[in-house]
Amino acid sequence: MISNTNIDLSLGVLPFEQEMVERSVVHQVDATLQLRLPTPEDLIILKAIAHRPKDMEDIRILADKYQNLDIARIEKWVKEFAEVLEMPSLWDDIADMLK
Repeated sequence: MISNTNIDLSLGVLPFEQEMVERSVVHQVDATLQLRLPTPEDLIILKAIAHRPKDMEDIRILADKYQNLDIARIEKWVKEFAEVLEMPSLWDDIADMLK
């Protein structure tokens, strides 16, 4: 349940999504607005799954900007999604960008 609302968001959350929310960072935008943003690793995982040309370019940019990424986490989740989505090359398509 979200504070100050009557909206229940506890609908079938998958392990990755639950972890992503727990790992996210709250950024205070101004006195009244807070945004919960994913870690760079989790954003890369989401973009790898979407796998559009723009997402692939975003992964390159994120990898250049964040030099200390948790590559093992990214690889674990991308490979798990690759199996479920029957897209075996998902990890191979981004692995070189993360070196």
